[in-house]
Amino acid sequence: MLKQILLVVFLLIFSTLKAQENLDSLSLKPNPIVFGDFSLGYSNGFVKGFTVGGSINYQKKNDLFTFRALQVINIKKIEFFLIFPINIESETMTEYSLLYGKRYIEDGFSYHFSGGISYASYDKSFENDNLTIDYVGFPIEAGISWFKNKKKRFRVLYGLIPVGKPTSFGRSIGFKLHANIAKRSYVGLGLTFGLGWHKIYANDE
Repeated sequence: MLKQILLVVFLLIFSTLKAQENLDSLSLKPNPIVFGDFSLGYSNGFVKGFTVGGSINYQKKNDLFTFRALQVINIKKIEFFLIFPINIESETMTEYSLLYGKRYIEDGFSYHFSGGISYASYDKSFENDNLTIDYVGFPIEAGISWFKNKKKRFRVLYGLIPVGKPTSFGRSIGFKLHANIAKRSYVGLGLTFGLGWHKIYANDE
């Protein structure tokens, strides 16, 4: 499941980079607000542990629509033979959610809050106890992020090398509080890294 989450984020980055060329050629047309983010953090609840996730977001006026995928991983025990793991006892919670909410933009800063519905799967893999439970929940989310206030040249190699013309496409960084109210509830906090169009930029910016 973790590979699938990372694949979604990779495809999002690739598609947005490709679409950037088309949008920049239409300088008279305002850019949409479309962005994706990747998050790393920790969650507490029925499953406690490291959390990785990704989301795709679209905003119209102040309305925010989000598809979110994340996984909480709790490794209880690992047995090794030499340097090779031969038995791993763990539990994971994998969630896919559709959310609707509000997002407000102030220059190079934004904040949002959302709620929706999710499909989740809890997997427990112990030596004599393997269990999988699927269930529906009600996810909620709140977050803040920072991004460029004006059009700038996109930078590669950790922001060291600028390429192309000034563009509305760029990075963001922020924090996100996420939770799910369900049979197996949790709450978590993550650091987010984003790519996309985070606000509507004027043509003269």
